Amino acid sequence: MRAAVVSRGSMTGRTISMLLLGIVFAFPPLSRGQAEAIGSSQRKAEARVKESSDSQSRRRSPEIDGSRDLLRRRAEADFQKASALREQETGGDLAVATRLFRDSARLFESTHEYQRAAQAQVRAGEIYFTLSQYENARRSFRKAFHLEQDPEVRCKALSRIARTYATTGPFSLADQYSNQALNLCGRLGESAQAEALEARGEALDFAGERSKSQDYFLRARDLFAAAKDDNGQAQASLMLAYDALFSGGKQAQGLQAAGEALQLWSSLGNRHGIARMRAILGTWAITKGEFETAQCNYKVARPVFREIGNKDDEGSVLNGLGYVSREMGDWQNSLQYYQYAKAIFASVHDQLGEIEAIQGAGKAFTAMKNYRALLPLYQAELRLAHQAGDPLATAYALEDMAAAYEAQSNYARAETFYRRSLEAYRTANHLHSEGDVLIRLGHLQATQKKYALAFASLEQANALKEQTGQIEDVAKIQYELASIYRRLNRLQDALPAIEKTIDIIEKQRVTISHFDSRASYFASVHRYYALYVQVLMLLHWRDPALGFAEKAFDASERSKVRSLLDLLTASSQDAPCDELLQRQFQAEQETDAGTAEVKLIAARSASPTLTMQEVQTEFEGDDTILLEYALGDERSYLWVINKNRTASHELPPSEQIKKLVEGFRRTLLPPQWKDGETAAEYQARARRVHQEFQLYSRQLSRLLLGPVALARVKRILIVPDGSLQYIPFASLPLPSPTMAEEPLVSRQEVVILPSASVLASLRKAAAKRNPPTATAAIFADPVFEPDDPRLSTFRLPPNNIQERPPALSRAIQDIGASSYIARLPASRTEANAIATILRSRNPQGVHIALDFDANRDYVLTHGLAQFRFLHFATHGVVDTRYPERSGLILSLIDRKGRRGDGYLRLGDIYNLKLSADLVVLSSCDSALGQDLASEGIVGLPRAFLHAGAKSVIATLWKVNDQATAKLMAGLYARIQRGESPSSALRGAQLEMVHDEQWSKPYYWAAFALQGDYR
Repeated sequence: MRAAVVSRGSMTGRTISMLLLGIVFAFPPLSRGQAEAIGSSQRKAEARVKESSDSQSRRRSPEIDGSRDLLRRRAEADFQKASALREQETGGDLAVATRLFRDSARLFESTHEYQRAAQAQVRAGEIYFTLSQYENARRSFRKAFHLEQDPEVRCKALSRIARTYATTGPFSLADQYSNQALNLCGRLGESAQAEALEARGEALDFAGERSKSQDYFLRARDLFAAAKDDNGQAQASLMLAYDALFSGGKQAQGLQAAGEALQLWSSLGNRHGIARMRAILGTWAITKGEFETAQCNYKVARPVFREIGNKDDEGSVLNGLGYVSREMGDWQNSLQYYQYAKAIFASVHDQLGEIEAIQGAGKAFTAMKNYRALLPLYQAELRLAHQAGDPLATAYALEDMAAAYEAQSNYARAETFYRRSLEAYRTANHLHSEGDVLIRLGHLQATQKKYALAFASLEQANALKEQTGQIEDVAKIQYELASIYRRLNRLQDALPAIEKTIDIIEKQRVTISHFDSRASYFASVHRYYALYVQVLMLLHWRDPALGFAEKAFDASERSKVRSLLDLLTASSQDAPCDELLQRQFQAEQETDAGTAEVKLIAARSASPTLTMQEVQTEFEGDDTILLEYALGDERSYLWVINKNRTASHELPPSEQIKKLVEGFRRTLLPPQWKDGETAAEYQARARRVHQEFQLYSRQLSRLLLGPVALARVKRILIVPDGSLQYIPFASLPLPSPTMAEEPLVSRQEVVILPSASVLASLRKAAAKRNPPTATAAIFADPVFEPDDPRLSTFRLPPNNIQERPPALSRAIQDIGASSYIARLPASRTEANAIATILRSRNPQGVHIALDFDANRDYVLTHGLAQFRFLHFATHGVVDTRYPERSGLILSLIDRKGRRGDGYLRLGDIYNLKLSADLVVLSSCDSALGQDLASEGIVGLPRAFLHAGAKSVIATLWKVNDQATAKLMAGLYARIQRGESPSSALRGAQLEMVHDEQWSKPYYWAAFALQGDYR
């Protein structure tokens, strides 16, 4: 049985409780199907027993054997064989061990060895308990209780009966038996007293009286330790860990108890105990938003549950893995985990576990926009909820049914089911979920323009959420209210509502872990700031003299810093499993998601944003302007700022701009030859593509640059937003009709900034840093695959993608790239050419790392702080959906042919300490822009800037090797002559423009400079 739970929406609510309860206590009895599933291993175990003694088939009848002594010896032999099989911890071995313990008990009883018979029954009951066969366990424990008058044996049997009821209910029986155990065991030895205290603690815990249960667990743990009962001590520590980890402010104590349990069970070789503890730690990691850590814990636990044959425990872990896969963006895997869990729960008749799996599958279908699958799925959920007789499960199912109808735009049916769900929650006095449904109902009513009803629903929800302290939902409600006010043109009401939302996000430490999912968090925060900017700008058009445009610019800047800090938090979990599992215990003093290290980085990065007037002071003269864009669902905006003037302009909605960007990027790349296509046909098609490209280019130029006076401008600083991050602005034609054939770079330097405020931060950091002492470090031509000829002297196993760093495999999967990582031989030529240029003045100051030396260990161990220039000529992976997975691929195999972690992740880069004037990411196959739907922020350049680099040059698409080599040679030659990086990049690109072979933007415009132009 599973206990009542809290909120459905948050990670710490219903989902977490469902994942936990079975693992902590146990699950319902094994079905016939489950017994059949372990039949094969059981037969093998029986064969081993048979081989050890051919006479066992004749020893079952006392009349045949005729000797009490012989029966006693055979009983003892069965007991010892059963004990040995129990240690194997496989389903088949445990099944045979249980039978042998029962037979042993019967034989001992026939010889009047009642104490030994009772001990054998207790052992059989313990195995039944492990396999969640609680009725069988209780039957064995009761036989033990009645067989022997020894108080110690009776105490253990009574305590174990109490624990089974603490697992399945009803509480009245758990309470009754645990109190009887306390009375019986109170004056016995340490071990017996500990058994009773443990049972009483579990009974109270089942009833939700955690503050009382902890004292019993502490006393039980100490008595088990005194009695040298390591298994009992570990069980008490597990319960202490469970209580503390999911209680406010006690995480450090919980982790300490969890560590004690793991250490004890490891010393005993008790894999089942380790698996249970790991499963709990996995669920706790989910509550903190540490999804990779959760996955690592679950993957330790699942094989053990599966091998033992405990399907219900395995089902709970599968639900957890489904949740984690969902948070990591792998919806297909998430769906498969949930579907497998559903089948397992159905086979053991665990209706609530099956309901949880259905809900997870529904979210996966929703994410994949497979709305047709939702209604039959949620109808099955509702049937199960009715069968289970659980009023809360019924309310959840009704809410899911409403969401399914809403997804199909059947608003009338959706509202009907939301109201039925609302009534069910109110009947159950479930305030958290009542508030959730009111928010959804209010949103639905606003969609239908029933604004009065929407206001009423949202105000009721706000009162409930303030009462329950769910501050993240208060932010959501205020956003919904502001949206309605804006639609009604009540801007003076919309402004305080959306300002309350922004204040909560910025000041109340609302993080990803407070939201139902990572995706919903990022989407929500983006919507909040976009609406805030829109309301401010609408107020500005009403009265330009009141300074609302400046406030809107400030809000745009704050949103970009918010995105950066979110990215830092999300990137903190990207590490190997061994490291994450170890880190989980090192972070005992951390109470929020993320590690102390990441918080330190975030603090360093979270300098206050600049106001519009403060940004103006960063410009030396009138020849530099800043263009900052903010895209919104209904309107987008552009601010134009130079040293003395500011202006703002309205642009079309983000979706319209994104379509132009997608068309521009699609026609930018050279068309691929089609099978059977002649040269003439290809050239004709290429001309049509080029004409489309020119059309998209002119449209984007007029849209994005048309409002800007560029006549006397030398340099343009651009702060893009959303899909505009994937535009090579330097290649856009000048907006003037008389100069439409000339690219922007022909007249101006173009510099990209993550935010306007970052320019001041970069300059302050550069003024404080130690000057570089060496010229350059260049990394090129790493070793990626076992078929590389540089590995010809080694015999390597066939390539196995799982041997790669998991972070790299996930990122490659995200962007849909080939799993095979091709060598970049041209990068070697590029690196040598750059080294030759830079060594002309300082031969000793250039470090070049090729082949196996181009590795992650060198970057992290030796550091790069002494170099003025850093150049990476390798593959880069830029994951537009999950920027924290982005990175640079260095050598994945060492010079001895061993696999290694060669993926330089975003988190690694943020931790570097650099003094570089320029970092060049000459990374081929970056895949940036393959998925514009999420409009995610680009991670790598920002990571290097915040690590201390003054500027970064990175690519916006897969670049041509030969064109890159030519451009890089021109870039470094100009830098060597004393030009600034932005001036040198512009000069090198213009050389390409004027070379007929390389004049098309595809060859030169991919490279964009971010950072300080000086």
